[in-house]
Amino acid sequence: MSRVLVMTDTVACIPEDLARELGIKVVPAANIIVNGQSYIEGVTLKAAEAYRLITEDPDRFVTSAIPPDYLLKVYLELSEMYQEVLFITISSALSAVSRTATIAVDLLRERKPGMTIRVMDSKACASTQGLVVLAAARAAAQGRSLDEVESFARKVRQVAGGLMLLDTLRYAYRTGRISKAASQIASLLNIKPINRLTDEGKVEFVDRVRKKAEGLNRLMDMIERQMGTSALHFMVTHAAVPEQAEEFAKQLKGRFRCLSMVIGEFSPVMGYGAGPGVIFVGFHPEVAM
Repeated sequence: MSRVLVMTDTVACIPEDLARELGIKVVPAANIIVNGQSYIEGVTLKAAEAYRLITEDPDRFVTSAIPPDYLLKVYLELSEMYQEVLFITISSALSAVSRTATIAVDLLRERKPGMTIRVMDSKACASTQGLVVLAAARAAAQGRSLDEVESFARKVRQVAGGLMLLDTLRYAYRTGRISKAASQIASLLNIKPINRLTDEGKVEFVDRVRKKAEGLNRLMDMIERQMGTSALHFMVTHAAVPEQAEEFAKQLKGRFRCLSMVIGEFSPVMGYGAGPGVIFVGFHPEVAM
């Protein structure tokens, strides 16, 4: 068993089977509430069903923060088997998970002073966060120390990028950055924005297209310009469009020297404001351990 447990939230979009294989502990990034009923993402509400509910009535689909007590309970359960945990969270610029995780760590110290849980703000989300988590899990599997696992994860994040193609702006008003009327107009005009993940962990608009195929080609052009190498690790996540994700993965393999490829589901915790049809691609070159 690894000396260090790698932990993350559901926004990292790690497929369940891969998380089990690599021993990654995944916790909800938020509670999902639909029509007043609360769900646990990935447990009592799967992504495909969540996107169906978002499509039916986005205004009845909301999220609420995971409380520190929830994470404290998880920490206490983990303490039965692990003394060291690296919790890699979604960017603190996008969510309060990192802050909540730190509060829960402070509460844990009173109960389990011998356990070390280190919270690392990934300054990322979705596929990019997922790649950082996977890198950390590989380091942990090699028996590396907590400091070494965290250091490797940070090295990967420093060179990792992330790009997102939205299928519509219909749901963008949920983020508070655009009015509902404006999002409806943009949706009617078939505008498909391209966003990038910044070094600070924010998501910013960089381009727009009218056709999905054009947008995916644009993503590959941007990756090529940004990376300067064709040898890359990839993670593609999608919001209820698995066939498109599979096809895009094939295109990436045809254009780049793919070192690894993971396909996952884009978390509804983020997808409630992005909508079904999103494709997010994370990527990074090989990094020496």
